[in-house]
Amino acid sequence: MRKTFVLPVLTVLFVFISATLLGFVLKDVKFEGLRTIQKSELTYIYSAYIGKDVNMYAIEDIISQLDELGYFEDIQYVLEDVQGKENEKILLIKVVENEPVSQVSLEIKGPGLFAKETLQGSITLEEGKAFSFEKFWESINNIAKIYSDNGYVVATPKSQDKTFAFVYISGRVDGNNVLFQVTEYVLYDVKFEILSSDEQFKAEFQNIEKQLSLPKYKDYEIKAPLLKIFDSPKNYVPSLQKFQEFFQNLSKYVYFKVIDISTSEEETDLPAKNLVITVTDNTILTQPSQLKGIRSRGNTIFSERELVGEVKEGTYTNFDILKTIQKVKDKYDKAGYIVNLNLEADKEGYLYIIVSETKVRNVKITGNERTKTYVFDDLIALKPGDYLNRNQLQVTLIELKKSNFFKDVNLNFEPVDNENVDIVVNVSEKDKKFDFQGGITWGPVKDKPWYEGFAGILSLSSTNPFGYGENFSISLQKALSTTNISLDFGIRKPFEMPFSVSSSISFNQETQEGTTTTKWSTSARISTLKLPIGQFSLTANYSETTTSSTTTFTTKTMALTGSYIYETLDNLYVPMKGYSFTLSGTRYFPISEQGSDAISYFAEVTYHLPLSETVSLASRIYNAQVIQTSGAPVNFSLAGPYQVRGVKSEEKGTVLVLNNNEVRFKEPDQIFYFSIFYDLGFIGQAYTFDNLKSSAGVELGLVLPMFGLVRFGAGLQILPTFSPNFNTYFIFGQTF
Repeated sequence: MRKTFVLPVLTVLFVFISATLLGFVLKDVKFEGLRTIQKSELTYIYSAYIGKDVNMYAIEDIISQLDELGYFEDIQYVLEDVQGKENEKILLIKVVENEPVSQVSLEIKGPGLFAKETLQGSITLEEGKAFSFEKFWESINNIAKIYSDNGYVVATPKSQDKTFAFVYISGRVDGNNVLFQVTEYVLYDVKFEILSSDEQFKAEFQNIEKQLSLPKYKDYEIKAPLLKIFDSPKNYVPSLQKFQEFFQNLSKYVYFKVIDISTSEEETDLPAKNLVITVTDNTILTQPSQLKGIRSRGNTIFSERELVGEVKEGTYTNFDILKTIQKVKDKYDKAGYIVNLNLEADKEGYLYIIVSETKVRNVKITGNERTKTYVFDDLIALKPGDYLNRNQLQVTLIELKKSNFFKDVNLNFEPVDNENVDIVVNVSEKDKKFDFQGGITWGPVKDKPWYEGFAGILSLSSTNPFGYGENFSISLQKALSTTNISLDFGIRKPFEMPFSVSSSISFNQETQEGTTTTKWSTSARISTLKLPIGQFSLTANYSETTTSSTTTFTTKTMALTGSYIYETLDNLYVPMKGYSFTLSGTRYFPISEQGSDAISYFAEVTYHLPLSETVSLASRIYNAQVIQTSGAPVNFSLAGPYQVRGVKSEEKGTVLVLNNNEVRFKEPDQIFYFSIFYDLGFIGQAYTFDNLKSSAGVELGLVLPMFGLVRFGAGLQILPTFSPNFNTYFIFGQTF
């Protein structure tokens, strides 16, 4: 009886295992029931299995992937034998599609942080195709990713907590129509609720509240119309970084602790929320207490007197102690040091503020798979054994970014113990080593046919392609009557030596009215690394100019230039913060009889005062003079980067004085900018200032292929005579 029962079970098990594990060749996959979905769209799911030995696990994988697409209400399949082929089969899949989508639309409520077309491009649910919940949610997530990748706090219906999201993405299915909705909330106001009976604390918190800032839409509403031109409601949708900076500033104060954070919606012309923060005072003493004084311990950077002042015996309230602790914290914070503070009372009646000054144990550099560490390690301002200082961390970040060696730079620190941290410098190498560009350009020409403004351009450039801090560029520009060729090369810390070297060769030839002028020059430069006192450089230049018509005239000149620069700029191309001072002198030595014999100098001072994160006041004063003894004249002109913008001037002179001023608008980490300027300049043979030129206008900075940063602008001439017509201009290269 037992044998009779076991035999059928084994037979069934054998058949199952055979069907599941024993293979066959999948000849083809066919579909029945496809209406809006093309077979070609599904090929990627099964193509890897065609013509291969497969089993039922492969078939289930195909069916599972089809099901995950979400297009089908029902999926059935059968395996059909191939006639004359014992071990080959065809997979026939029978599907029932969901109803097709009639309309997909997108609705945006708010200031419109991104173009509607950008958001629509991320929607994968298509009109005319079968509806898919997978594509529906994928579309919502894709839209949300655009916002989150740009630093905004985003929520969707699947988010657990939507309280602090200032962008909400949702969707609605109405029959065969699908609507995606984006709600962008502006921050209307920040409200504090204070739970305390201490009047001193309440009064102090009113002062603290003035120091805490987040852009509030209620302030935008009452702005003058003229000021609104330079602002936008988009600036009032807070990013995660803005919140982090706000709460980081909040944490600087020891008087209170945050016990609740919430949001509430506000009725206004745009979707808006209030941020509500509930605070209460920190409690050290519940009642006034008699102390011999408040002292400090563990401090080495500052003395006890610098931190707490004179130690006095007396009755101290809770607020008195908090105020002294805040004084200690402010002292370290203003100097940039990161410390931990604790309290400890001794038997003698003194209350000690225990200071733990954080030191750097080690500096770790990661991510430089190509770039040699010695090339940039001097740019890291913090060394092992230094006290941790956020100002030095910021300097390190700025200098590493200004080197232009890396795609991205990030700094972090890892706590080791209560008094030591490891600094982690993480760099990302650039994906693109070489930049080859070419094209045709046109520019206005004077006293020539318009077609002579055309020129062909080829350029090849690279920064740090092999990881030794090297950079080079080769460029060729050819027009009908001009030829320009240049070759530049430089390297930072060659053979680990503490300096940088660079060299250049250039060739220029121009033919005009039967006269050909040919100039070639070569230069070599050596400069120190950036030192605490600034940077020094020495340049040797040789130039030879030949003018040929009926006769030939050649001048040869050697020039030696010494320069000094001190700068604290946050960006070398479009600075928004910091200042710079440059002093340079050149001695010209005649090599030929007509060579220049002269001495020249220039001095330049720039200052950039940030008015907000995106607005800065920039100013420059530039002065240059040449003292000529003999030979070919050395002159200056109000042209190129040293011009009164919007004033056309062909004058040349031995004395140049220039003052450029502008209000600059630029988003962080962007080169693109807009500015409103006022310039004043003078060119002449002496400091007579009898022919001042001035202008006012607007400028736009764009990064263009082949040209890099190009500054376009239009200015109105004010001096020497006012002109109501705008004069346009463009300048290549960095701003002041």
